[in-house]
Amino acid sequence: MKTRYIADFKPGDNVDDLFFVRAVKVLNYKNKPGRYVSLILSDRTGEMAARIWDADDNDINLPEKVFVGCKGEVVKFAGTPEIQISSWELIDKAAVDSADFIPLTPLDVGNMQKDVAGMASSMTNPYLRQLLEELINDKELFHQYSTVPAAKAIHQAYIGGLLEHSLRTAKIAGYIANLYPAVNKELAITGALLHDIGKIEEYEVEYSIEVADKGRLLGHIVLGLEIINSLIERVPGFPEDLRLALKHIIVSHHGTYEWQSPKRPKTIEACLVHYADAVEADMWKFSDLKEKYRGSRWSPWDKSLERYVFVDDTAGEGNANGHD
Repeated sequence: MKTRYIADFKPGDNVDDLFFVRAVKVLNYKNKPGRYVSLILSDRTGEMAARIWDADDNDINLPEKVFVGCKGEVVKFAGTPEIQISSWELIDKAAVDSADFIPLTPLDVGNMQKDVAGMASSMTNPYLRQLLEELINDKELFHQYSTVPAAKAIHQAYIGGLLEHSLRTAKIAGYIANLYPAVNKELAITGALLHDIGKIEEYEVEYSIEVADKGRLLGHIVLGLEIINSLIERVPGFPEDLRLALKHIIVSHHGTYEWQSPKRPKTIEACLVHYADAVEADMWKFSDLKEKYRGSRWSPWDKSLERYVFVDDTAGEGNANGHD
């Protein structure tokens, strides 16, 4: 049973706890005989590097995707905190509480589901309304939609993340559509709610978030098109031009070819969903950094955003120079 979480560890702390082994690499010393093991350990609060120095045969054969009880100490290595493991043992996953390893959305899933249902019931277009109702009334599919993460690591990588991200993206799209009469608001909202639905098949979630074979081979855009086609087939008389417009939103929501978008947005609704998607994801990242580094002035370099982020709530005081 876990007693402390990775997010709480700091250099100098003793470690005696349970972790999930995400990755293992056996390496040779550069300047002396022998080997050591480099690991990535995780729990619901994040992940941390770990090392087993002077590894024996048992250490070298430590597998990935297992649970271990580790003893050791948090040290700084190359400026980054990591766990120096002194001993470890395998733990049967039957003795593990999955809630310790998969984080949950901080929002109420039931309330978010009601918001999605409210958006569906307010649609005046009968085809889009029925399409969303098919999703909501399919208990297994809607459960998956409501529980899978939005990503493996970058944003909302937790249970309920897809629902949270999709709902917020739809709300942003709806707000902006109110400013531009040329936008088919209901089509944009439907596209926003469904733009990432392929992620229910892209990810596998048990004690960690992993990319499924389907996700690696096809990706969530192709998988999403298959799911949407299946839902549309349940709606009698669904107009072909509406199907095409909705599918275009899905295939273009990444925006550019560099971001693995099969097509760039070529309709005003697709353009809107693309930017609403990007805004929601980036706002989550900025918000997460502000919360994670509360009390600091700057975040560390963020790989996803490709920048440092100014997180000090006392903006305007002092000197903010020195980062770009």
